[in-house]
Amino acid sequence: MKRSARCIQMLQLLKARGFLSREELATLLDTNIRNVSEYRKELEEAGYSIISTTGKYGGYQLDASCLFPIVGLRQEEVKAVSEAISYMKSHDDFLLLPQFLSAMDKLMATLTMEKKEGSIYVKGNTPLLNPMLKEFIMRMDGARNDQLAVDIVYKGMHAKNFEKVRIHPYEILNDAGSYYCLAYSLKAKDYRNFKFSEERMKKVQVSDVKFQRDADFQVSEHIGKKGLIRNEVYELDVLIHGESALLVSEKMIGIDPKGEWIDEHVLHFTTIMEGKIPAMQFLLSLGNQVEVRKPLSLKAELKHIVEDMFRQYHETKVPTYDIIQDRESVEK
Repeated sequence: MKRSARCIQMLQLLKARGFLSREELATLLDTNIRNVSEYRKELEEAGYSIISTTGKYGGYQLDASCLFPIVGLRQEEVKAVSEAISYMKSHDDFLLLPQFLSAMDKLMATLTMEKKEGSIYVKGNTPLLNPMLKEFIMRMDGARNDQLAVDIVYKGMHAKNFEKVRIHPYEILNDAGSYYCLAYSLKAKDYRNFKFSEERMKKVQVSDVKFQRDADFQVSEHIGKKGLIRNEVYELDVLIHGESALLVSEKMIGIDPKGEWIDEHVLHFTTIMEGKIPAMQFLLSLGNQVEVRKPLSLKAELKHIVEDMFRQYHETKVPTYDIIQDRESVEK
């Protein structure tokens, strides 16, 4: 980085972060402390008033009265801001969310660059991605913006083998730490969610074939209110006992959750959940402290699962004699 560029960057850092020590500035500018002092002198010669503090913890800060030229954001920085807005909208526990969104609206209003929509975060969580999946997401996002068809090698949840599928990418979604592409599948002749996963997606190749995006497309028509699953709704009516009752009463589970204490140990809980798998996972997580009243279909399936689990554990039970032998060998 050239000297003039470092001076400008130092000015930006002081404006954005306030007081910074010489050591901090040297690290951020990838230079030495002596050069930082030289940059300060050049900025002062250019008319900027920089307040200097001496001593062991000395450093610099920009005079608040200085007028500051605003540098335009690069395209990738605009995209990062847009992604941050989508991400924060999914975190209802952030107390200053309204103020944050108001500030971001003011920032985005000043941009003259073309604004691209960010990913849609259905439920907040921090996704963990390896470099290959990150590259797949970037390719898909670019194809979405340029309206280019994409060829993927993919295996659905219930499929036995991978197959090549051509899709028209519409949205990049994030649900509970996993990324998905909501796309129109030319094979299924319908919209589908394709998960970015090493186990499911092996290849993403952007073609040079343009597609016309459906002007009437609404993402809300293809995903649920709390997750990706739509049109698979379960109204749960359960009695929860013990510690699980207290824990459930403190959480927002499903859609429109309601709890009424029968006594100090039993909670009558109702909620709406989208998707059989999330509903069953929730019920199974409560162990023997839940009594399912409705729906009867899930109650029967839950009973079958518990019976299978009991049978599996019973068949693989370790003889008591072997356990005693192992314990004695450890003690010796």
